[in-house]
Amino acid sequence: MQKNKIMDFFSALGRSLLMPIAALAACGIFLGLSSALMKAQVQEALPLLTQTHIHFVIYVINKVSGVVFTLIPVLFAISIAFGMVKEEKEIAAFAGFIGYYTFLVASAAMINSGFADLSALKISNILGVETMDMGAVAGIVIGLVAAKLHDKYHKITFPVAISFYGGKRFVALAVMLASTVVGLVAPFVWTPVSLAINSLGGIIQASGILGVFGYGFLERLLIPTGLHHVLNGIFRTTAIGGVYEGVEGCLNIFLQFVDKVPLSELDPFTIFLGQGKMPMMMFGLPAAALAIYQTSPEEKKPKVKALMIAGVAASVVSGITEPLEFSFMFIAPQLFLFHAVMGGLSFALMAVLNVIIGNTGGGLIDYLIWGVFQPGSHWYWVIVVGIPFALIYYIVFKHYLSKKNISIDVAEDEEEEDASLSMDEQQKVKAYQIIEGLGGVENIAAANNCLTRLRVDLVDPSKVQEDILKKTGASGFIRPSEKHIQVVYGPKVEAIAANVRECLKAGPAAKAFMEKMPAAADAAPAKASKKAPAQKLELKAPVGGKVLPMSEAKDENFANLILGDGVVICPAENVIVAPCDGVLTHCSEDNKHAVGLRSDSGQEVLIHVGVDTVALNGEGFEQLKAEGEKIKLGEPILRFSRKFIESKKLCSDVMVILIEDEDPVVAEYVTGITAEAGRTTVAKIG
Repeated sequence: MQKNKIMDFFSALGRSLLMPIAALAACGIFLGLSSALMKAQVQEALPLLTQTHIHFVIYVINKVSGVVFTLIPVLFAISIAFGMVKEEKEIAAFAGFIGYYTFLVASAAMINSGFADLSALKISNILGVETMDMGAVAGIVIGLVAAKLHDKYHKITFPVAISFYGGKRFVALAVMLASTVVGLVAPFVWTPVSLAINSLGGIIQASGILGVFGYGFLERLLIPTGLHHVLNGIFRTTAIGGVYEGVEGCLNIFLQFVDKVPLSELDPFTIFLGQGKMPMMMFGLPAAALAIYQTSPEEKKPKVKALMIAGVAASVVSGITEPLEFSFMFIAPQLFLFHAVMGGLSFALMAVLNVIIGNTGGGLIDYLIWGVFQPGSHWYWVIVVGIPFALIYYIVFKHYLSKKNISIDVAEDEEEEDASLSMDEQQKVKAYQIIEGLGGVENIAAANNCLTRLRVDLVDPSKVQEDILKKTGASGFIRPSEKHIQVVYGPKVEAIAANVRECLKAGPAAKAFMEKMPAAADAAPAKASKKAPAQKLELKAPVGGKVLPMSEAKDENFANLILGDGVVICPAENVIVAPCDGVLTHCSEDNKHAVGLRSDSGQEVLIHVGVDTVALNGEGFEQLKAEGEKIKLGEPILRFSRKFIESKKLCSDVMVILIEDEDPVVAEYVTGITAEAGRTTVAKIG
């Protein structure tokens, strides 16, 4: 159990570090391109670049793209606080920033107090405060403090007289107080800690090529766990990756000094950057992909070919290797170990040959901008080393796969998508399929993502169905701890994760949709059939108010009829009543904002109060009936507070949805009227 907690912690930390690191990489591309265009050799070849207006634009891009490198600590504080919590992330991010600034001021106060001789500390101007410079470490510490206090206090309640300061408002106060204490103590402990970090960095630098090989080997080997993000973050932003002119971290050093010193001066630091990956990413893995394709059974080759082409494109162009790596990682772990060794060798050879290509990607974009366009980078060695790498990878992979008669897994044939659905609707359906494969809405505690993986915290890991997830395009699965799974989707994961999180917000609505999944799993219920239920039903308004068509719902899940058709009621009351005789099939114990019922005629009905009200965690709602209880038309089943919902800047509209089964529901909806609860008909079925 302790091991699982440690793995979960570092997995979340690595994911959180991705946001600022990705910002660094993106800014690095613009910095590199503008830097190349400002080189004297380039301007001599292209005199157009020396024109006043063009030169000014390039200069501005160069300066602006470099701003982010001075903000690493505060970006770490914000991103770690944001990434480590599961709820109200924006509150945690705000607390991270406030906490970091409080830390700076408190540290400055202690240094200037005269209580102790702290003259040995390095003092810098950080965000306008003359204080101790701890680099990225300060941001990491404060980010973790903010995340911990947020999780502990964001739901705290106080007596009525001071209730305003409860909940999320208290988080910032708690973080400020804790950061003040940390800031006052930090000057006394930072000197020995910084010495230890610098000593470790010195040992790594002194280890020479062996240390570079070890870094490259571990950087690949840790990929299944996601901990390579932590390793990279430490080397790129702390003294372990090197110190130059007071700047810490190999990536910080390279990007801040690339235009200020001869490129050769930065050689000791680029050894841990993207250059080390290039022979392996741009040559080795594409050759491995060719071997995988050639050794695949004939019936699999079309699918394998498509998978390999997509993986090679991602690896060569942008340096994203996981889609290819996960194709063989689990079926042939010996090949992955070989790959890790070659990764270490790739880093070592680039260092030996004095290649100086910075940034982080390792793909063609970085190669061109930071290599080919930068005089003195020795970029040609990447090709010289890359060609033998390609041959070695091809021979090893083809021999091993042929000898062991192993072929990679490919997804089963997916159902043909319903042409009647929009692209957005198809994406939503896919998201619901993923949710189903993960065990359903109630089995998902949290869903996040990194560059290539959907990262999910689970309630019951045994409910995961990998066969369903494979049909959604998943290329691999990692279980770093008991209740955490990482589903590999490649570069498209960002959109996938966003759709999954959006569908999860629907709460019980998503559960209701899942109950009709396999119809939805085939892309959508067939709309050609017009068979009506066996019995007629007149559905009454569950709450009084103006009735609108579902297309006017203020949430696209409802408006696009992803969950089914129905009506929207702008409530004039605070009580939901039964719209018909039947039985309650679903009551959310935690969130309470939605109920499901089945009429005596067999029609499933979902009543959803508000938009995004799942975030209220049941506050402002009171269940009046229990799940499984028989209900009569007009009988109160749920009480809610419109005033409270709207005070949270949320919409209080009530969505009444007719859930489809095998056949679509044929109904006549009555809209444009003001309904009376339990009396006015809003839908006629049959």
